[in-house]
Parts: sequence; C-alpha cells; structure tokens
Amino acid sequence: MKKKILKTVAAIISIVLVVGVCIIANAFMGNPISKHIATNTAEKHLEEKYSDRDFEIEKVIYDFKGGYYHAFIKSQSSTDSHFTLLIDMWGNLGTDNYENDVLTGWNTANRLGDEYREKVDAIIDSQSFPYAVDIGFGDIEFIPAEYENDPSVPDYAIIIEDLKLDGKYDINELGSKAGKLTVYLDDETVSYERLAEVILETKKTFDGANVKFYALDFVLEYPKNEDGTIKEGRVEVRDFLYADICEEGMIERVKASDEAAKAYYAEQDAQKYLDEQK
Repeated sequence: MKKKILKTVAAIISIVLVVGVCIIANAFMGNPISKHIATNTAEKHLEEKYSDRDFEIEKVIYDFKGGYYHAFIKSQSSTDSHFTLLIDMWGNLGTDNYENDVLTGWNTANRLGDEYREKVDAIIDSQSFPYAVDIGFGDIEFIPAEYENDPSVPDYAIIIEDLKLDGKYDINELGSKAGKLTVYLDDETVSYERLAEVILETKKTFDGANVKFYALDFVLEYPKNEDGTIKEGRVEVRDFLYADICEEGMIERVKASDEAAKAYYAEQDAQKYLDEQK
C-alpha cells in the first residue's frame, strides 16, 4: 500500500514538473499550435490586404517579453518592402507595420545608413587606420519631416520622406551631404593640439579611402586606469564640419568647439536638475 502511494505521488510530481516545464517553455518560446494560428492569421491578412503585392512570410518568431508573435514579411521584388505583423497567441492581429516601416521611408533610410556604416567600419577597423579607437562608427543623418525645424536636429540632415523606395543612391554623395563620424579615442596626451592633429589625420585617411563625411563628433580622453576609472579631463568637438578641417587655425577651431560642447552639456545638466526639482 505504501509503495502504491509513493508511486502515485511520484507520478503526480512528474506530471506537475512536465506541466511546469511546458508552461515555462510556452512563456519563452510559444508553442506549435499558437505559432500555427499566428501564421494563418498572417497569411489571411496578406491575402486580404496585400493581394496585389508579392509579399511572403519570411519567418514567425515568438517574443516572450511582449507575449506575441512577430511575422516577418518581405517582398520578392522590392528590397525596402519588408515589415512585421504583431499577432497574439490567440491569432489576433495587433499591429501592421507596413506603413510605418515601408511607406515612411524608414527601411530605405536604414538600408542606406547600413551601407554607409559598413564603409566607415571598413576604414576604422583596418590595420591602416592610424589609431586604435575605443568607439568609432558612421551614420547618415536622416530625420522625419516633422522634426525638420527642431533646433536640436542638424540642419544638414536628409528628410526621410524624400527618399525613393528601393532608390539607388551614391553613398559617398550622401555621405558628403549628411554623413557623420563619431569617434572616441584614448590617448596619453589630451590637448587641443593633439585632437587637432588626430582629426587632420582622420580626414586624410578617409579622403584616401574616398569615403566622404560632412561632420564629426570626436572625443579625446585618457585611457582607463586598472580600476576602470578615467583620469579627469577630455577634449571634444561636436558637429565639427569637414569643411573646417584644415591646418590653418585648426587648433583655435577645436578649442572653440570644445568650449561650446562643455557649455552645451552644462546647460543640459542644469535643465535636468530643474526638471527633477519639479
């Protein structure tokens, strides 16, 4: 009798464990049934709304954080026509991101931005680049039309809505109009003279690789100590224009830009403090 009870208890515990594992797995990965339902919902939505387009489902993935499925949709003929559908575990369509991703121009902007970033990475990561940077990347400044007159937006940024879907663009031309480099460099010498020298050499390197940019943010600071701290003091420029990178008067322009950057951050800190006191 005792053995029978123990076997029953063990069986119950096993069942509970299996159910628990299934619940956990369902929470993190979804389940085949709900995934099948989500896929059917996506197929039906494409048929009803986009029957004239050559869209297809690339994959369906469960997002355990949000508790819904992402159905990734792509076009067979349009590079920039890809988007996601958000579908819950019961097959209810939540969000169709076609308009937000495709029609607004974001996908086109991201594609062009990625192409430019790859060109910049190839230079910064190459052995011929004269410095081992801590952080270095390039972006093309794109903005939605609604922020065109925002004072915090660079006046050289390209309006996303002006981009043509699947448009072929000269990346170097875009870079020369709206490309921006961001570089953080550790160096034992932190001074206006040193930063001016480094920026001039960086421009020379990019010119030699025929990769254009319009402006750059460049931060020169001391290397980290063994305990992870950094010696106080750094010099930087913000939105420093390519056109201003030349030897004559370079140190003075770097100094002026550094002072402007420090004033900007001080203003931001003061505003943050005031906001916190409200």
